[in-house]
Amino acid sequence: MTLTSLPRTLTLCALALSPLSTAAQAQVSNPVLSAEILPGWTTERGTRMAALHLVLAPGWHTYWRNPGEAGIAPRFDWGASQNVASVRAIWPRPQIFDQNGYRSYGYENELLLPIEVTPQDGAHPMALLGALAIGVCAETCVPADVSVQGVLRGSGEHDRRITAALDNRAEPGAQGGLTSATCQLHPGDRDAELTLRTSVPSIGRTEAVIVEVPGYRVTDTQTRREGADLVTQARLRAPRRGEPMIFDRASIVFTVLSEEQMLVSQGCTGG
Repeated sequence: MTLTSLPRTLTLCALALSPLSTAAQAQVSNPVLSAEILPGWTTERGTRMAALHLVLAPGWHTYWRNPGEAGIAPRFDWGASQNVASVRAIWPRPQIFDQNGYRSYGYENELLLPIEVTPQDGAHPMALLGALAIGVCAETCVPADVSVQGVLRGSGEHDRRITAALDNRAEPGAQGGLTSATCQLHPGDRDAELTLRTSVPSIGRTEAVIVEVPGYRVTDTQTRREGADLVTQARLRAPRRGEPMIFDRASIVFTVLSEEQMLVSQGCTGG
């Protein structure tokens, strides 16, 4: 698969919808993908558990919140929404793609992304308007601008599709048996090598550890199992050449991913 972005943008135009119309959702489509808002239900906290539903053409895929080394990071802007205080995406477990020596994480053919929407005033409907910039890939990768909108009114009703996606979200590491994480940093001229050792029982086939360090680009990630431990080596690169490597162990976030389960944890100790 060629992982170069074409110099054009695939634009999806939303169907016209007044923010307070009687329609529950609007759907947009083209030959590559369709997008819609699933209205979902009102939670006990007074928030709305809805979902963004993307259906891609056969053989196409899009990316997780962290796309890996070869993907295109998704960007969501819900700022034009009305009576909406916040929108929180709850990412389900992605697939692992190995492409031309690079590893990425995403969803093939379909993504159902639960979103928890908090109203400004729970007594009134919410008009949810999203401007989404995502990558969609088959033989080539194309940046896609997607506009989608829907009205969330009343109490709604439970949707088994959203519930299934929520069941595939990341679990806390301790819940999956993760007992400790140690890390070492070896600075170089332009970057640094990070070694992360996590004590966690096997969670399935094709285990991978995805490392995120605020302010740094993480590349060349390799994970191997040594008995009860997963050992991950990765390279950290600062945004600008010559910047000092200042590493806060408490800020590191790592996700242990397999085809069956996903665990997330934050922080590591020196080791």
